[in-house]
Amino acid sequence: MGIVHFSRYEWVPSPTGNSKIDRRYQADIAISLARVILVNGLASIANNRYGSYESLRLEAQLLATMLTNSHAQGHGALRRARAFDCSSLHLQSFAITSAGLGLLTASIESLLIQGKLRPFQITQFDLLPASTRRGSGKKNERPDLLINLPNNRIMVGEAKGRRRGSTKVTKAKISTLDKLYRWASTSPYKGCPLLMSWASILEKKTIVDLFHTPPNIDVDPYREEEIIREEDRHPSRPQLGEQPPYRFPPLPITPLDWDDLLDEDDLLNDITVDSSPEMIQDLLFLSAPELPEPYSSLANVPIRGSWVPLESNPKGRSMFVGVFREEPDEVHKARLRRAYVTSVAENYIAPLDVAAQGRLVFALAQDAEFSTWGALRQAIQ
Repeated sequence: MGIVHFSRYEWVPSPTGNSKIDRRYQADIAISLARVILVNGLASIANNRYGSYESLRLEAQLLATMLTNSHAQGHGALRRARAFDCSSLHLQSFAITSAGLGLLTASIESLLIQGKLRPFQITQFDLLPASTRRGSGKKNERPDLLINLPNNRIMVGEAKGRRRGSTKVTKAKISTLDKLYRWASTSPYKGCPLLMSWASILEKKTIVDLFHTPPNIDVDPYREEEIIREEDRHPSRPQLGEQPPYRFPPLPITPLDWDDLLDEDDLLNDITVDSSPEMIQDLLFLSAPELPEPYSSLANVPIRGSWVPLESNPKGRSMFVGVFREEPDEVHKARLRRAYVTSVAENYIAPLDVAAQGRLVFALAQDAEFSTWGALRQAIQ
């Protein structure tokens, strides 16, 4: 768990260049670090024919080790750990890229749980198999993000991760928003609502900024002749579709009924959609370490996995990485979701942070007292 500084901006691009950006919401919100790790885990095993638990565990352990919070009375800021700053640049890039998607997912879900955003569902993002293909040749007509909105509308855009950043609307952010606007104006998604997000993991805090156009209004395309002139002036300018991926969206703020979060149509059941029916292969389960009785089942399903340390201190943080043999039934899925919802509903850092989706389950314990099988089982019962 950890606190991130979240800001939501409404952005109205203009064909004449007079775009408007207004901040509509900002708050410090508690997010699930287990969910951040889980989202990267789903991406890691996507379309992988040869499931490897060891690879999944090592990648998750590295990412979780490089992110931490100060654990100050339950309200510590999520931030870079010392392990991040001591790592090589390519490992730092791995952490920034991997955590960006999860940070956005976890931030949006926390706002949903706390009744500050309406529900939505992502139908594709580049780290998982996408439902639409890229354009022919070097042309990319597929957005990094494709989000379902009410009334059969869609929102498109991309998201970015940074090791530097601020809460200010900088010229660099405005320039990137303009690039997205120009790209969308000549793509098959011309007129669709747009979004852009940044997740910045800093030494003392994490910032998640989200910019979006009004979701119920079509975006006026940029003037085609202006786009042509700009391309003539910058013939080597890279296309937006060639930028690194990332993800996520906001919607109008409307309070939600708490009970709605836990019924059969749970908002958080599949906010990130598994695009492949063979998302996780049996080899992933078989390659995981067996657990002795009575720890070989969880949520009434056989499970394999292990606890791994995140700190050299034996009483410090640790993480459980588990793989179910098959997905739990609806009753136990609801219990797993309830454990997740409860952990962030009060905007407080839980001592045992649990997140599960499909056949994966991750749990992060703040100290040795909660890094036990009994504590994990109690959290979801």
